[in-house]
Amino acid sequence: MPLHIAVILCTWNRAASLRVTLDSLRGQQIDGSTAVSFIVMDNNSNDDTRAVVEAARSDWPVGQLHYRFEGRQGKQFALNSGIDFARSLGCELLLFSDDDILFPPRWCQQAAGFFQDPHVMLIGGKTLLDWPPAGPPAWFHRNMAAILAGVDLGDRRLDPPDSTYAPAGSNMAARVGLFDQVGGFSEAHFRHMDYEFGQRCMKRGVYVTYEPDWVVRAPVDPQLLTRRYFRRWSLKAGISPWQDMQPGIRHLGWVPLWLYRQIVQDCLVWLVAPLRGESPDSRFLRELRIWRGWGTVASRWISRLRPSAYPAWVKARSQKRKDVY
Repeated sequence: MPLHIAVILCTWNRAASLRVTLDSLRGQQIDGSTAVSFIVMDNNSNDDTRAVVEAARSDWPVGQLHYRFEGRQGKQFALNSGIDFARSLGCELLLFSDDDILFPPRWCQQAAGFFQDPHVMLIGGKTLLDWPPAGPPAWFHRNMAAILAGVDLGDRRLDPPDSTYAPAGSNMAARVGLFDQVGGFSEAHFRHMDYEFGQRCMKRGVYVTYEPDWVVRAPVDPQLLTRRYFRRWSLKAGISPWQDMQPGIRHLGWVPLWLYRQIVQDCLVWLVAPLRGESPDSRFLRELRIWRGWGTVASRWISRLRPSAYPAWVKARSQKRKDVY
């Protein structure tokens, strides 16, 4: 029996980029040892998402293309619904990516090869950025790549990776049985649910690897190349409720003391950076760390002092907003 793979793509109101992504997946080269189902999880879109998928289905050349609707707003709900549907199809291996990614022809088949080792349960690969013709802005620092979904931990296979590692949702694969072992994606996380899932796996001793030769590409949307978008992303990335307080670390107001010190230090250095000749990209990178730190401070104060209001607060600040950067 061939190995049955499911490719799960979650999408919300991005019909144009989804069309390009599906065109990229059309070229997958699958041999007789593998069967593949492509599952598009429509997370409550109100654009032409369904029409794009239906048009692609009419002459889909490889495996089967499925359209599924998930009305609960939030990628975590779409991911878990996609996993459930993949189970119903009898899929054994789940590949996850996004609606704005381009794939090499052997992406699916290559993933299947990594899981020939029966111990491997979860893998992550590279996501390289494709810049618009103008290239990156002068204020962009290479350490900001994750804000645009970029992932590049080098060219050496990490087996195991560092304890802080978690595969990114743009290029991740797992055995379906892993979700029986550790549970699905956290439905309390409206951002970075892939990181939370990966960290949960690492802490439970799951066999995780980073595969540098498993590569996808992420075209950079020029609309995202604004300082405002990078600041918003960084603030949201810092959201962490008071229950996430680390044991053995001194806290003040449910926030680690070292974070207060870091924010104050970064603010002072940021102010004098022009006088010190610091480059624009390094100065902006420091500013983004301040925004991320403030996200942690604000979320911990609100989650503790106004617990009934916190879920709505974090949901409002964590959900993506179409064309608002």
